[in-house]
Amino acid sequence: MNGRKIIFRTLDIGADKNAPYFDLPKEDNPALGLRAVRLCLVRPDLFKTQLRALLRASAFGNVSIMYPMITSAAEVLQVKKVVEEVKAQLRAEQIPFDEQLETGIMIETPAAALVSDELAPLVDFFSVGTNDLTQYTCALDRQNQSLDRFLDVHHPAVLRLIEMAAQNAHAAGKWIGICGELGGDLELTESFLRMGIDELSVSAPKVLMLRQKIQSLDIK
Repeated sequence: MNGRKIIFRTLDIGADKNAPYFDLPKEDNPALGLRAVRLCLVRPDLFKTQLRALLRASAFGNVSIMYPMITSAAEVLQVKKVVEEVKAQLRAEQIPFDEQLETGIMIETPAAALVSDELAPLVDFFSVGTNDLTQYTCALDRQNQSLDRFLDVHHPAVLRLIEMAAQNAHAAGKWIGICGELGGDLELTESFLRMGIDELSVSAPKVLMLRQKIQSLDIK
């Protein structure tokens, strides 16, 4: 990557991202079930294997780690405890890693946005997962196509939560990015910049259009 940053999201299995080989129990509502960071915390063996690999990789490039589906400061503290255990093991084995490696969390639940003032001091950055944030805020299953008529991707409640997270991130001196479909929504680009969003993550075909949109704006 020639020094360019790469952000790895830890295992985000569950709900629409199924992995049969984990043999997870069937859930009536998997979108609200044992998924993402919750699965990692109840399966520390699985989590530590990922973290060990990512930390070792950080010795060779500019690596950051991001944790999905966070809802509370308590979860972040649990994650940090596991990370410190893995770091201690690597130090004992004299395996190098980046001691200054950045860590961040996904803001994809209303709970995370609402307590983002508590979360910001615990991490280095936020990444807003707009797909899930919209789903949970509007109580709409994004896998259920029969609900498409009720889906408002520009719902003011979602935008207010994003703005709240941005304000709290910056108050703590941290940066905030957006990933998910809304990152490439050119109708919202100006709103995101005015909120203070620092980074927009989009699929490759949308990069040039987004750059052109940003260059056309006069944000003061």
